[in-house]
Amino acid sequence: MCGRYLLQRAPGALARYFETVNPTPNHPPSWNIAPTQVSLVVRRHPQSGERHLDALRWGLVPHWAKDAAGAARLMNARSEGIAAKPAFRDAFAGRRCLVPVDAFYEWRKQGAGKQAHAVALRSGAPMAMAGLWEGWKQPDGTWLRSYTIITTAANAKLALDPYRSDCA
Repeated sequence: MCGRYLLQRAPGALARYFETVNPTPNHPPSWNIAPTQVSLVVRRHPQSGERHLDALRWGLVPHWAKDAAGAARLMNARSEGIAAKPAFRDAFAGRRCLVPVDAFYEWRKQGAGKQAHAVALRSGAPMAMAGLWEGWKQPDGTWLRSYTIITTAANAKLALDPYRSDCA
């Protein structure tokens, strides 16, 4: 499950890396991107089909939702059964995206609390997590564009010991 991640890379660098064609959005770096915050995604523009780097809100709001209140609960979508779940099936059919990250956090119990550990590629390259995006028309008539991150079971290295020096 991905509950927090970091993105320090400049939007211009991401636009070059993912070969997007739209004007680069202005987006500040963050060590702690959380659900309901805005971050960058790479998606096909619905009209042109071109690859865009866009700022969307984390926490999917399905197009049929009555309000955006439940978006934080839809921050992740388990890959198993995603095509059949009402909250995700329409987006899965036609609105997929990539969520660029520099690292994501996994939590380990330490004593009475938890300690966050960042998981990143050893090469320092950006990672791209699979995602879905959706457009929802707000009561004032403007569009809220939101996304969710697709998750699945951890691979063997991360499941066994995510903090070993030879991971990723």
